[in-house]
Amino acid sequence: MDATKILSIGHVAGQLQTPVSRLQELADLLKIVPRSTVNGIPYFDVLDVERIADRIRSEQAEDSA
Repeated sequence: MDATKILSIGHVAGQLQTPVSRLQELADLLKIVPRSTVNGIPYFDVLDVERIADRIRSEQAEDSA
């Protein structure tokens, strides 16, 4: 059985130390849509979360350069 792991946007915000609003902006920019929405809370596929995290890391690298 191949189960897809999904994470809530709040959980991701905590892990990445990034505001939920910024995560949503990045998801929109990268054309990433939630895998599911439960009670109005978006849940993203782990691979999509990694794409968002990569974007955050690249922005941080640019800021520190």
